[in-house]
Amino acid sequence: MIVKMNKITLLGMDYQREELTKTLMELGVVEVSEVITDDYSEIIENPDVQAEISRIDAELSNIDSSLECLGKYSPVKKPLFKNRRDVLVSEFKNVIKNSDKVWNSVKEVLKNEEHLVGLKSEENRLNNLLMSLFPWKDLNAPLEYTGTQKTVFQYGTMPSIIDWDSIQSELSEKFPNAYIERVNMDKDQHYLYLIVHKEIEQECLSYLQSHGYNRVTFSGLTGTVAVNIERINKRVREISEERENTVERIKDISADRNAIEILYDWLLMEKGRLEATERIIKTKKVFLVTGWVPERYALEVKKILEEKYIVSVEVEEPAEDEEFPILLENRGIAEAGEPVMQMYSLPHSREIDPNTVMAPFFIIFFGLMFSDGGYGLILSLLSGIILWRFELEDSMRKFMKLMFYCGISTMFWGLMFGGWFGISALVRYAVWFDMVSEPEKMLSWALLFGVIHIYTGFALKAANLIRDRKYLDALFDVGFVYVFYTGAVFCLLPYIPAVNPDKVVSLVNIGKYMLIIGGVLLVLTQGRDKKNIFSKLMGGLSSLYDVVGFLSDVLSYSRLLALGLATGIIASIINEISFMFDFPIVLKIILAVAILIVGHTVNFGINALGAYVHSCRLQYLEFFGKFYTGGGQAFSPLKINTKYTKLKSDAEQEIMPVQTA
Repeated sequence: MIVKMNKITLLGMDYQREELTKTLMELGVVEVSEVITDDYSEIIENPDVQAEISRIDAELSNIDSSLECLGKYSPVKKPLFKNRRDVLVSEFKNVIKNSDKVWNSVKEVLKNEEHLVGLKSEENRLNNLLMSLFPWKDLNAPLEYTGTQKTVFQYGTMPSIIDWDSIQSELSEKFPNAYIERVNMDKDQHYLYLIVHKEIEQECLSYLQSHGYNRVTFSGLTGTVAVNIERINKRVREISEERENTVERIKDISADRNAIEILYDWLLMEKGRLEATERIIKTKKVFLVTGWVPERYALEVKKILEEKYIVSVEVEEPAEDEEFPILLENRGIAEAGEPVMQMYSLPHSREIDPNTVMAPFFIIFFGLMFSDGGYGLILSLLSGIILWRFELEDSMRKFMKLMFYCGISTMFWGLMFGGWFGISALVRYAVWFDMVSEPEKMLSWALLFGVIHIYTGFALKAANLIRDRKYLDALFDVGFVYVFYTGAVFCLLPYIPAVNPDKVVSLVNIGKYMLIIGGVLLVLTQGRDKKNIFSKLMGGLSSLYDVVGFLSDVLSYSRLLALGLATGIIASIINEISFMFDFPIVLKIILAVAILIVGHTVNFGINALGAYVHSCRLQYLEFFGKFYTGGGQAFSPLKINTKYTKLKSDAEQEIMPVQTA
């Protein structure tokens, strides 16, 4: 059900604006809307809060980084279904009152994290340096040594493909006053040093460079390679110790994690309030707020605000053609269907909420496609235990509720078809029939379910038209369509699997008349919006082609058979495989148990996902396509939106709780 909304307008004194918006946030039932000010732009303005919002965004980012750091170095065990923790209002206010202390903790975490980043960077640099020095480890010469007054001393490398003996002998022949020695080699390079007289330095280097010689320098390093390696290893050990000490300091700060989370939520609330303030208009003395409030809260909100502030509050119903934000309020099965609908789109404010009708179809089709009663039992037990043992957020609670009902539906169809963990011996106890041995019969029923589902969609279309007082449109666009499509269905009955053509002759004859009458009625009415007779006639004739789309939609429901068969057949194959190995009895039992657990788990997961996806598809395309407008905007009141905490009054009282769509 779509909750009725009232339009609310507040006119108050500007000096009370901030306090009033805080009160609206505490009430949590008023959505603040944008006010168009084109005609009064010279005297009216929006409060300038962008700088404040930017500051809060930066602070939220810092706190988020600090919490991420705490989670990395001092993780806490999270519940299976992450839930906001309850915090008393008094505790919340006390943390905000002492926010300076909390900010110091945040800054200390960020400072230590920055230090860790610096240590990691230095460690990486030292490790890279260590790797570059390793090939030179046997060199005893100081790394800073560059030669004497008359000689040049260089370190360098040459490609390993160069024959070292030949290059050494050639150098001795061409440059008697030069000496080259190899320190080390690997698969890529020769590592060497060169001593050459300064008078022939350039000629010697040119020769070596023609053979791939590259000079190596060790900037900033002094002493031998061994000394530098020891120096680096010592610093790496110091870094490791320093890192441990820094991590310990971060762990000590983790005691303030809860307070940091409260500070984050407070800033999040302030940001929300400021964003709502942007939509308020004001002059030098007064301000104006327009928005929406659920009808049942409207008078109470008006009373609270007028008693507390100097403000005029006007509440009125929306105009007939005026759209309002969508807040859904359902119970039972209808509430469980909300997650499915919201993935598609919220309903338009002027149409019927389809959840009451859509949810039962979704649950029935899910059960048909999942089909195995044993799997349904597991699904219901898991979702039921989660609903019972865990305090869930509203969206997760609705989803688990949906899965609980889907599990019950699966058990029902498992009972009908005799499917229990793919055990073939239990098929004979099927209440209805065995889907695997009689697939044609199941296909016929699947197509019938499709016709019923689609016809229900048309019925909702008629209900929406009647609600808008378009009675003739309901008759022309739904009533006549029913006649034409039903005639087509009756005419095609002999071609449906498992249908005896001789027993449906009378229905086929009726169908022919319905098809002709319905076709004539559609031709005469479906082009009624066109301007001239020819356009009206063509519009009516083209509408007859829609029956092809209708029949195509009906065929889509054959997936009810396909997925139902897949679940049962795969389950039975897993059972057969588990006992087909000729091993000693103990090993055979162990292997069978392992195959059964893994196989049925995979089959459960894949086919549960398949049933969910294809059930959604049948709702979104075949069902919603017949009537659903959608496009509604969710009701988004100015309220206390938090990420980590859930505020609870010290007196265990709640203020007008509203669950947004």
